[in-house]
Amino acid sequence: MALRAWRRRQLPALLALCALLCRLQDTLQITPLCASERHYKHLGRCCNKCEPGKYMFSKCTATSESICLPCGPDEYLDTWNEEEKCLLHKVCDTGKALVAVEPGNRTAPRRCACTAGYHWSEDCHCCRRNAECAPGFGAQHPVQLNKDTVCKPCLAGYFSNTSSSTEKCKPWTNCTILGETEARHGTDKSDVVCSSSLPSTKPPNEPQTYLPSLIILFLFISVALVAAVIFGVYYRKKGKALTANLWHWVNEACGRLSGNKEM
Repeated sequence: MALRAWRRRQLPALLALCALLCRLQDTLQITPLCASERHYKHLGRCCNKCEPGKYMFSKCTATSESICLPCGPDEYLDTWNEEEKCLLHKVCDTGKALVAVEPGNRTAPRRCACTAGYHWSEDCHCCRRNAECAPGFGAQHPVQLNKDTVCKPCLAGYFSNTSSSTEKCKPWTNCTILGETEARHGTDKSDVVCSSSLPSTKPPNEPQTYLPSLIILFLFISVALVAAVIFGVYYRKKGKALTANLWHWVNEACGRLSGNKEM
């Protein structure tokens, strides 16, 4: 009898505890947690953040949700956010050797990089011109964007005769394929020199003989001198004969004139 009476007295308390637990369960199910990156807590409630590409024009209230508006044409936001304004895209200034590698949009930022022939330097936070490889060295390929030139010495059979930030070592010319012979061996700074003529069998130090040419020149000069002498003698004799004939003609003309006067 005593046990029944105790159970009767405890029954209302058990019923009240069950009702409290049920209410607590309903409350936990209705009110969501604000642990997600897409939500924020405001005025004692959990509200939605703005999606990428939009900014928060106004926060939520007790009776309304957040109001989000899209970013402008040169703006972006790339995360779920509570920002009051969008971020501006970077300006890729061509005057500073910058070029846009990704144009960007409302949900992604614009990415700039140094134009070809330049690389980014942390020392000045600017683009610097790539170093040039000296003759005997070639640029390592592929040339990486935004990276300085990596120079490598030319291996045997290759050469580089210019200073360049992009050219790699070039192979020597193959004289055999061209049907020619190698006149000069190549180096790391110069190409092979090919020759189409056959190599001479004479020893390199043997003096060359110019006797035939000298003989021909001597004969030509001798003939010219003899011709000059003959020409001078001929015209000298002919000149004397002409002078004698002229005087004879003058004397004869004068004699005829005198005879005519006497008659």
